[in-house]
Amino acid sequence: MQRTAHRLTRNTICCAIPSLLVLPAFAGTPAALDRVPQSAQAVVVVPDVGELLNDINAINAMLGDNGEPMVMMVTSMVRGMPGINLGGSMAGVLQFQPNQEDPDMLLLLPVSDYGAITQGQDAVNGVNEFPMGDQTMYLRDLGGGYAVMGEIAELVRSYDGAAGNLKAHGDALGRAGGRVADHNDIFIYVNVPQFHDQIDMAMAQMEEQAEMVAMMGGAEAAQGFDQMVSSLKSITNDALSFSAGMSFDQNAGVSFDFGLQFKNESSTAGYLSNNGNAEKYFNNVPNMDYFFAASYDMSGAGIQKFMGEYMEMVKKMDASGMIAGMDMNALLSGLKGGVQVMGASDNIMGGLFTNSYYYAEVENPGAYVDSMRTMYEGMDEQMEEMKKAGVTAHGEVAKDATQINGVNAYAYSFTMDMTQMQGMNGGMGANPAMIMQMMFGGNGPSGYLAPVGENGLVMTMSQSPELLTKAVNGAKGKDTMASVAAMKQTRDMLPDNRVMEMYVAADHLANTAGPMAMMFGLIPEFEPIESLPPIGMGLTADGGGMLFRTVIPMQTISKTMSVMSDMQQMQRGGGNNNQMDF
Repeated sequence: MQRTAHRLTRNTICCAIPSLLVLPAFAGTPAALDRVPQSAQAVVVVPDVGELLNDINAINAMLGDNGEPMVMMVTSMVRGMPGINLGGSMAGVLQFQPNQEDPDMLLLLPVSDYGAITQGQDAVNGVNEFPMGDQTMYLRDLGGGYAVMGEIAELVRSYDGAAGNLKAHGDALGRAGGRVADHNDIFIYVNVPQFHDQIDMAMAQMEEQAEMVAMMGGAEAAQGFDQMVSSLKSITNDALSFSAGMSFDQNAGVSFDFGLQFKNESSTAGYLSNNGNAEKYFNNVPNMDYFFAASYDMSGAGIQKFMGEYMEMVKKMDASGMIAGMDMNALLSGLKGGVQVMGASDNIMGGLFTNSYYYAEVENPGAYVDSMRTMYEGMDEQMEEMKKAGVTAHGEVAKDATQINGVNAYAYSFTMDMTQMQGMNGGMGANPAMIMQMMFGGNGPSGYLAPVGENGLVMTMSQSPELLTKAVNGAKGKDTMASVAAMKQTRDMLPDNRVMEMYVAADHLANTAGPMAMMFGLIPEFEPIESLPPIGMGLTADGGGMLFRTVIPMQTISKTMSVMSDMQQMQRGGGNNNQMDF
């Protein structure tokens, strides 16, 4: 009975990790880790107990009718416990045992008065009993402001809570994990080398699949599979720690972090030594409605090293010669970074991507256009194998430029004919021509390539002079996305030194999908959503580690919850059934 209750308690804590968490920063590695043995496999860390309790209450209140009434009572009970240091950090040390489904958890509690917690009771065999509902927990004073608590007395009694481990954990967390620790109210930290036996077993099982891959896909597929397994082995051997956290701030919003740190001087860490400035490219795209906008900075030394080695690997695996014919090395070697924008479209049935464009910083824009022309001109031959499947393709880039908005614009097109493929399927399945029409407004992508300035290149996804004019103005720094306050609000929540960042405009997506949902009878009526700050994502690749953060601004969360509440009312038959208030 006690074991079951303990699992419920542990599972509740573990499941809470991806649903709580906060934006205020806490400097330095949380002190509780000083009492966690360096051999620990995984640790759940709360940098500030009081802050976490505040956020649990705030999240519960924000959920309204969907909140749990008991939450406030539980957090109040914790606050009222005598002897607990609410300003300290807490850790849950997870111990994975062979043939045991769930790990054992020992809690490291920050205490200001151990005697007050135990009400002055003497320890029995080194531990104090601590009743919690129907189960009994066990406590042991570690001294120095910490106590260890757990369900199994022997584990509590034998726990090595000696101080002196903080630096080792800080080194294992590294740059990536340090960001996670500083940013979140609660996070989990996994000591990857402690799982090497399990990882080696998984890698061995993957290697056993190589023969099957060779039988099904041939020698080239087998070579690619072997390369993938080799890369995974290198990554797992080099990994030091994985960390994940989540944060909540009533004013800013919610964020989710995922960090991976690698051993110093390892081959993988060598790729993750980059000074990133992905946001600068939003100074080169016009301020316009969009669905998605993503920028990336590839100029870092680590990224350039990776791209060079990757292209060499691809060449060795390119038995067909297709990659060499596409001249991918020429296209990638001069690319320093850029930004892609999928512009919002009022009529997605007429071409989902027709309002999209791309800005790139390249060493020689004219030579880049020539490389693109070489790639397109060789496309017929490169895709010869696809003709057997009923697909023919043709690409071209014009040799003569058209003057548009003061720049030389080279029209390009890539057409695909898949009517034979549909015939091979007996006319069953989706109509390929219709799919291409919905995506590009024709039977394939087309647009303009236009060098702008010394190192800029604009590429549109439709042959629209109006779109190109707007894109060129943005490339020259006129009325750009960088000045949009809503985007800056989201950007300020992302980590620094980013090599990639992406924004998702939930308002424009909803305003495009809403009328379609109404047309198909999924909702009775649609009211457009007002402007909202976008959902944001950012990636860092520095200090031998990488961090990926997703942020959701509070205004976007509030609007989403309001919409969900309206939908629930409609399902219950309450409220206004003729209109959903977006």
